[in-house]
Amino acid sequence: MSIQEMLGALIERGFSQRAIAERVGVTQPTIYRATKGAAVRYEVGKAIEVFYEEEIRSVRQLQK
Repeated sequence: MSIQEMLGALIERGFSQRAIAERVGVTQPTIYRATKGAAVRYEVGKAIEVFYEEEIRSVRQLQK
């Protein structure tokens, strides 16, 4: 799954670009650009991936 797809899924779950940015330690415009397909630094991509995985895991636990 791409960073762009992960961000889209987080936004669909109700997270704002600002909330995602605060969680991963970047600015909202960085998240905006990433949602449009712009490249991000490796560290930012990993932080987004970790946030996405944590969110998916918590949703799955709630569904059990």
